[in-house]
Amino acid sequence: MRIRSTKPEFWRSKTIAALPWDVRLVLKGLESYVDDNGVGKDDIALIAADVFPRDLSASPPETLARLTEAISRLSNSGLIARYDVDGENLLYIDKWKDLQRIDKPGRGRFPRPDGTLEYGQPVDRDTYRKPRDTLASPPETVAPVTGEQGNRGAEEKTPSSSAPPPREDVESLCTHLHRRITDNGGRATISAKWRTEARLLIDNDGVDPEQAHRLIDWCQDDSFWHANILSMPKFREKYQQLLLKARVATRPAGRDGNGLTPRQMEIANAELLKENPDEELLRRAGLLPAQPQLRAINGGH
Repeated sequence: MRIRSTKPEFWRSKTIAALPWDVRLVLKGLESYVDDNGVGKDDIALIAADVFPRDLSASPPETLARLTEAISRLSNSGLIARYDVDGENLLYIDKWKDLQRIDKPGRGRFPRPDGTLEYGQPVDRDTYRKPRDTLASPPETVAPVTGEQGNRGAEEKTPSSSAPPPREDVESLCTHLHRRITDNGGRATISAKWRTEARLLIDNDGVDPEQAHRLIDWCQDDSFWHANILSMPKFREKYQQLLLKARVATRPAGRDGNGLTPRQMEIANAELLKENPDEELLRRAGLLPAQPQLRAINGGH
């Protein structure tokens, strides 16, 4: 979090006045959350932890839901840009240099939506005010390899003069996610990276395309996840978390044979948002299969 200033024009702006008061507060919080380049990770859990830590501790579901809605409102109003760079969901506060004067800005970790990295560089707003979610990059193909599912980054990229022929299952998955994102008011572009990740999801991860279609529908209908799954790379990255969360959401009411209190179940659900959740807690909550019990072998029998 960084110290930022607020110009008097902010309070007189018609655009700002059209927003609910809580959404205005979220915008000011984002100004402290982003780096000196005006860019930050578009990750609701990280934003909530930085901007609203006490609210997140007191009421995680309500805080995440309200923050998700506020950021969607800011995006729809054109006050922030949400985009994707190499599978990383990012957000940029529009007209950043007009809002914040920074004397000694640090170098940005992530590019702005027009590709610039330095605070002093002019920003081409036309590049991100059009429907798109990825920075322009030359097409690439990925050489097929064999190996464990976890070695997602081990594939060797090789240039090719011709793209591989389209696959019906890959195209169907990309098209479905693109349609659901845009129907929710998001911006997305089916790119070579999308197709690569969809193919790896099916071929390397062993995911059934029909199950993936259903999970896309679930996450895009969910008030939290639809604002966080804005690209195929992100969908693949979060697939197992989404699957576990969907199973929790579709469990019959009152089915709690796990011995956990409602508060413990709430904590277990929050674990699903973490990169390295507590597997023992998830097993107790019934969100992961129990580990097999080993029996002692006596006398070789």
